[in-house]
Amino acid sequence: MVMFFRWSGWYSLLLGVLLLGVLKGDDDLEYTFSISKHSPYLNEAVVLEVNLTQKDPTKVMLFKFSPLKSEDYRFYQIGFSEEEGYHRLKQHYRYLLYPKRQGVVEVGFRLIKSITDDEKVAYAISGDRDNVKGLVKQDIPIAVKPLKLLVKPLPDGVEMVGQYRLDYRWDRNQTDAYVPVHLHVELKGWGDLESFAFLSERSDYHLFGGVSKLERFHSSKGTALKIVWDYALSAKESFMLPKIEFQAFDPIKQERYSLRFPASQIVVHPVSVEEILDHKEDTSLVEDNAFWSGVGWFFSYFLVFIAGYLTPRGWRMPRHKVYSTAQEEKIKLKQEIKKAKSHKALLDLLLKAHREEFNEAIERLEMVLYRNQEIELNRIKEMLDAY
Repeated sequence: MVMFFRWSGWYSLLLGVLLLGVLKGDDDLEYTFSISKHSPYLNEAVVLEVNLTQKDPTKVMLFKFSPLKSEDYRFYQIGFSEEEGYHRLKQHYRYLLYPKRQGVVEVGFRLIKSITDDEKVAYAISGDRDNVKGLVKQDIPIAVKPLKLLVKPLPDGVEMVGQYRLDYRWDRNQTDAYVPVHLHVELKGWGDLESFAFLSERSDYHLFGGVSKLERFHSSKGTALKIVWDYALSAKESFMLPKIEFQAFDPIKQERYSLRFPASQIVVHPVSVEEILDHKEDTSLVEDNAFWSGVGWFFSYFLVFIAGYLTPRGWRMPRHKVYSTAQEEKIKLKQEIKKAKSHKALLDLLLKAHREEFNEAIERLEMVLYRNQEIELNRIKEMLDAY
């Protein structure tokens, strides 16, 4: 556990004086800052409120204000209000800040004061919607002192800051070979996180999906956050998902805690190729092909016999190209691939072939059939042309 900064009473009082109070820009404008925390932890939410007040009522004034972008912090505007009193403009801004670096962090600001008068305002609004007239004004940048935060470090090993809970559910923990199981994971709570991959690909299973959905809502309470992952995992044998654990820190309670996804055993029942195939759809096709193939071979041999018998001995027929059994099977398989009418028919055909070079095409077909991916059948067939 890392020792946190200890702030004495007089030092905190001095810091409060630096961060709170009236900072006078010039005789025309007055601005004040107030923050919810003087010394937040790294990645802890800080609410910043800014008030701009016009002091010179003889002028017409406009304000433009915003924190400067920086890698040292992240900010979100969560509120704005304005009081347009006659020549007494008041604006109120509210921001949510997250410091991204420990130590002294300076939050910079951009403030522009625009000055005009009643005549120029009247001229600008005198045009109709087809003849808009620009407001003539003088823009004056105002130098604003940066706001200093003293950011405390986190305990060793902490990966997340905030208040979170991790929920998950499997649709089942047993399945057949190549039939996917589905996993739904939700991380939700209060804090500022980016999307990340929850599971990674491994050699003992195929991983589909996993594109995270991130939802954020910023308010004075902080950032309400929800990240959702939906995965499908398929394998030919049983596999084990290892335990996943995240170390988190609650800055309000000043306590660390763990978010755990337990090790999960997925039992995969092996099945034969015949059980994977749809017998009702494919058996008739195989039988028909076998029948017509037999008829074709019979007539081929019959014609060769007749031709040999009728042809004079002195004249020889041209030689036909002779294929080996393996070549014949390869040619026949290519023809069946071309004839496949659906993704399922092609998947059944490739699974029955038991060839390693078809693995990539099989994965694409599983994505179509089990994960509702849109991949054209002809595109997958083109992958098999090189076979």
